[in-house]
Amino acid sequence: MSQFDFNLLAALDALLHERSVTLAAARLGVSQPTMSGMLRRLRDQFRDPLLVRGKLGYELTPRAEDIAEKTRQALLLIEDLVSPPEFDLKKLKRHFVIMASEFSMFLILPRVCRQATIDAPGVTFEFVPISNPPSSVYAGDVDLAMSGDTLAYVEGAQANVVRTQVLAADRFVGLVDASHPLNGDITLDQFYSYPHVVTQFHGMPRSVEDNFLELSSEHSPRIRVPSFLSVGPLVAGTDMIGLVPSLLTPLLLGIRNLKVVIPPAEIAAAPLRSLWHARHDDDPAHQWLRSTIAAASVRLAHEGSEDIAS
Repeated sequence: MSQFDFNLLAALDALLHERSVTLAAARLGVSQPTMSGMLRRLRDQFRDPLLVRGKLGYELTPRAEDIAEKTRQALLLIEDLVSPPEFDLKKLKRHFVIMASEFSMFLILPRVCRQATIDAPGVTFEFVPISNPPSSVYAGDVDLAMSGDTLAYVEGAQANVVRTQVLAADRFVGLVDASHPLNGDITLDQFYSYPHVVTQFHGMPRSVEDNFLELSSEHSPRIRVPSFLSVGPLVAGTDMIGLVPSLLTPLLLGIRNLKVVIPPAEIAAAPLRSLWHARHDDDPAHQWLRSTIAAASVRLAHEGSEDIAS
C-alpha cells in the first residue's frame, strides 16, 4: 500500500460513496469505461474487490466499509490543503450548503443572506433540512449545520473534528388549540395529561422533548413530525399539545386558532449551535460565514428580549 496511486483517491471516494460505477463516473465527470478501469486498479491496489454485486446492486466489502469514512476525510483535508490562500470577500465565489430547521431558516438565515448581498455578493447558498447534523458535517455533505439538539451522542472520530459554537438560546413553549383547557403557566402533570405532537428531525436519535424529559410508555407521543411548522395544524381542533421555540410562535399562531401555554421549569431554554468540520477552522470564507451567522443570532436574541420586555 506504500505505492498507492493517490490520483485514484477521488475515484475511490466516489465509488464508495455512490456504490455505483455509473453514478461515480457522473460525479467525477468521466466515462463509465474510465471509471470501470479505475475500479480495477483500485481492486489491485487494495487486493480486495471493494464493490460486490448484491440483491439491490453493488454492496461494499468489509474492507471498503472500513476505509470509506477515512477516504472521505483524507480527500477533504487534501482539498483544504490545495485551496488558494488569497481571500477577497467582495470577489469571493463560494457556494455554502447549510443544514437548518425552520427556526434558523425563518429567523436567522434570511438576515445572513441579506448581509451576504452587501459583504459577499458572489456567495450563494443552499439550505437543506435537518438530518443527523454531526454525521453530515463530518462527511462533508454540508458546510455548516445549525442544531438545537444536545449532541451528547456525538463521540469517537466525529467528536474530534466536529466543532460547535452556541449561537443563541430560546425557550420552548406549548402550542394548543384556542379552546384547550390549559392556560398560562402549566405544571408537569398538566403537561403530561394530554397527548403530544413531538418534533423529531430526520436522522436524529431523539425528539425535541427528549432533550428535556424522559417520556415513558405512559406518556408516549401520539404523533411524531419532522417539522416545527407541522405542530400548529396538528394540535388545532384537538386536545393535543406540542412544543415549539417561542420565537417561532408568531408564524404558527397565524395558521390556526391557537394559543401558547408556558410549560414547567423542567423544559428550559435550549441552545442553538452551529456545527462545522475542523478543516474549516482557518478558512477565511468559512470564518466570515460563522461570524455572520453568530451576529445574526445575537440580533435575533436581542430583539426577542425586547419583545418580551415590552
